[in-house]
Parts: sequence; C-alpha cells; structure tokens
Amino acid sequence: MIESAAMEAETRDALRRMRADGVRRLGERVADLTTAWKTLTLRPWDAVTRTGIGELASVAHRLAGAGGTFGFPALSAAAAPLELVLAGLADSSAPDAERVNQAHKLIASLVAALECGASVLDEPPEPPSATPGEAADPVLVCTADAAQSGLAALVSNLGYAVLRGAAAPPPAQRMAAAVVDAALPQALDTCRVLSARCPVILLADDSSFEARLAAARAGVSAIVPKPLETNELADWLDQFASHRRDATLCILVVDDDSVLAETYAMALRQAGMDASAISDPSRVLDAIAGASPDLVLMDLQMPGIDGIELARVIRQTRRHMSLPLLFLSAEQDAARQIQARRLGGDDFIAKPVDLGRLATLVRLRAERARSLRAVMESDSLTGLLNHGRFKERLSLELHRCRREGGVVSLALLDLDHFKQVNDQHGHLVGDRVIRSLARSLQKRLRRTDVIGRYGGEEFGVLLMGTEAEAARAAIDQVRRRFTALPFETDRSRFTVSFSAGVASNAGPDGPAEAEALIEAADAALYAAKRAGRDCTRLAGEG
Repeated sequence: MIESAAMEAETRDALRRMRADGVRRLGERVADLTTAWKTLTLRPWDAVTRTGIGELASVAHRLAGAGGTFGFPALSAAAAPLELVLAGLADSSAPDAERVNQAHKLIASLVAALECGASVLDEPPEPPSATPGEAADPVLVCTADAAQSGLAALVSNLGYAVLRGAAAPPPAQRMAAAVVDAALPQALDTCRVLSARCPVILLADDSSFEARLAAARAGVSAIVPKPLETNELADWLDQFASHRRDATLCILVVDDDSVLAETYAMALRQAGMDASAISDPSRVLDAIAGASPDLVLMDLQMPGIDGIELARVIRQTRRHMSLPLLFLSAEQDAARQIQARRLGGDDFIAKPVDLGRLATLVRLRAERARSLRAVMESDSLTGLLNHGRFKERLSLELHRCRREGGVVSLALLDLDHFKQVNDQHGHLVGDRVIRSLARSLQKRLRRTDVIGRYGGEEFGVLLMGTEAEAARAAIDQVRRRFTALPFETDRSRFTVSFSAGVASNAGPDGPAEAEALIEAADAALYAAKRAGRDCTRLAGEG
C-alpha cells in the first residue's frame, strides 16, 4: 500500500512537471510567433512572406490545441481564429488590411492571455484501486433457500468462490459478479442494489421484451433463461471476472508535439491506463505492432502527414480495421470532420481538452471497443480466440521475440477419438467435452498464455516466455487432470484424453515464422498420436 501511494505521488509530480514544461513551451511559442509576425509585416508582400505566415498559422493551430490543456483557455480562444486569419492571409495574392488588423489584435490577445496566468487545472481522475485476485473476488449467489445450495455448487464447480445470501453483503466485500434468481422475492430490487457494486446476472423464466426492459432498468447486465444453461452462465461469469482482472487498457498517443503527447499519456496513466506516446508519425505501425493498443489517440494536423492520411495507412492492415482511432483536434470544419471519419477515424475530441474528461472519454471508447473485439475474435462455443485471431497473435508474439530476443512455445492439442464421442453420445455432449477442455486450459494455465480453438476438436496454446520442456510440463499437467475428469450422460459415464505437440522458437534452429512453428508443433502432435495418444511430444522427438 505504501509503495502504491508513493508511485501515485510520483506520477502526480511527473504530471505537474510536464504541465510546467508545457506552460514554458506555450510562452516560447507565443514569443516566437509575435516576433516572427512583426518581422514578416515589415517585409514586402511576396512568396516568402506568404510562406512564413502559413507557418505561423500552424503555430497558432498548436497553441489553440495546447492552451486550454495547460490552463490557458483564453489563449486557445484567441489562437483558433488567429489560425484561420493567418491561413487566409497566406492564401492571398496581396495583403488584406482587415485581416492584418485582425491578426494584430488576436496576437495581442495571445500575449495578454499568457500574462494573465494559468487558470486552476482540474486534476485527472484518481486511478482505480488495485483489483484483487480471483480468491478475493467471489460470486454472490442470491436465490431461494431451497435452490441455493445447488446453484452455489454449480458456480463453485465453474471455479469461483461463492458468497450466499438474499441481499447485498457488507460494503467492504468485493465481488466479481452476482447471480440472482428471479424467483427470489423482490428480485429486481436486489438487482438494483447490487448493480452499483458489480455486474448482475439474472436467472429468469420470463425472457419477454417487457421483462428484459424491467431487468435493464434494475441494472441487470445479463439474463440467463431457465432452464439454466450452464455454459451460458459460465461464459458470463468468465467475461465479468476477466474484465475485473484485465481491466488495464493500452492506449497509444500520436502527436508531433512531444510535450503535449506525453502530457496526454501521463494523464491516461494516472487514470489507470497503460499509455505510451510517440511524436514521429512514421513510427506508428511499429508502435502498434509492439504494444497492441486498445485505442490510438492522434492529432489531426501534423507536419508532413495529417491524421487522416495516417488513419488510412493504419487501416491498410486488416487486423487494424477494428482498432479505434480518436482524433484530437481544434478543427472546426464539419466537412473536414466528416471526411476524417469516412477515411478511418472513429470520433473527435476537441482541443483544448480537459485532461480528466480526456481520460473518461478514452476509457469509455476503449472499453467498448475491447468488448466488441472480444466478441468478434472469439470462438462462439468456447469463448477462446478463434483460428484467425490466434494465428495473428502468434505472428505478433514471434515478431516481438525477434525484436526483443524473447522465447515462446506453441502447443497444439487434439482430443483423442473425438468422433466416437459424437457418434456414441451426440454432438451436444461433444460440445460439453470441448467446452470442458477449454475451461481446463483457462483455469490451469497462466493468464499471460494465449489460448485458441484451432479447429473442431483441436486447440492451440501459446506459452509466453516458456522453453519447450517447461511448456510440455504445463500441458501435461492439464492433460492428466482433464483425462481424470468424468463426463456423465443419462446412459453412461466416460472420460476423454488428448494428445499434444510442442515446439519452441528457442535456439539457433528454432522456427522464427508462424507457419514454420505451427508445422513443427503439428508434426510433434502426430508423433504423440503415433505413440498411442494421451501424451505430449516435443518437436524433433519422433
């Protein structure tokens, strides 16, 4: 706790220093603009003068965006029209006396605004408190006494600690989610109280629109119809628990003004996000590949390339099509804003921007995008990454390893004799087996490992920072536990095993490309099948 408080204080101090540096830069830019304007107005009206005035329009644009952010809203208010006046002069073939006079007055307003001093800046929102682990985030089960033990046992079997009760526990108790039975008296009142503290799942007999609307108004996040479908309940619990554990959002800030870019990034970090900043737009693709951000926040107008062009470059890669791009801009032209959205941008945040509001807007947009992306990239049966997204992650991680010198291992798993399971017990039971293996992998492996459904009954696991032998040991541990897991139907009780092949990129001969690593793991998987199944083989073992 002491260390966390110290880090928070250090972050706040760094943000204050960044703001002080920003204010200093504002003063330098106003002084440079004022001096350059006086020099240019004494020159003959020629191409050099017009070019110089055009450059001053760019300086005014920066001042319009940064002034309010650093506590000088009056400076931004003067700089925005000044940019338009200077741009008009730069396009004129002869000096326009009225525009020149307007520029004189607006520049004087800039100086006056700076001399008046900064207004009080709102502090960014407090970062979220540390999220405890799974053991400290149980699921609350609220149902009638007669049904409570059965539902509590079900939730416990899904891997969650359980709280029981018909009402909210003490305020200090944190919860991953609450499961409320609609048969409980005043169930919606209970949901309304609990929804302020955690996501609420309602088990309901009535799934009509009217019932769903009433549930929504009571703060219910999800409805699972009765008779209860275990897999659907498990999916919702996994989603809500995962959101609590992995809530840190990754944001990339792109702005040619390095001080402003780092100020935005610092404010986002203080609000609990993982934010990085770059001031060279040509580095954006490498930065996206390295950080895999949830959202890119970029300036619309930058020297050499504007934000619209940069957005089009980003959108040329298919895996970046769903990446949210937010423009930070003092742009007032509605047509220009529509063009920016049409060519790749998702939304505008107007400069100057309050840092606390910036953090709130970015978080809302990034969380929504992350939720939508999870649906698009997930296999519908298991909730794991689908085939395409898993291969993309594999390629990204191998690219990172080549750049940073890391090691990863790939395991391919295949359920043994799975066709017999479907033939003897039916496809619904087969789906239960697939879901159970997916859940076993999620519960037994680390959260940093990447798991995907590679094919029908085939799974892929990317074990980060893990040599081949350690990867085999981890997969074997899952295999032994899964093989001992009984499956029951009305007519029989049976078990299922799986075979696995493991390959690593470690060593001088380790595959460095995704297809080569997949081929090596696939060969090891078939070696495991030839060895009698229910075992794990390493690439090259035979």
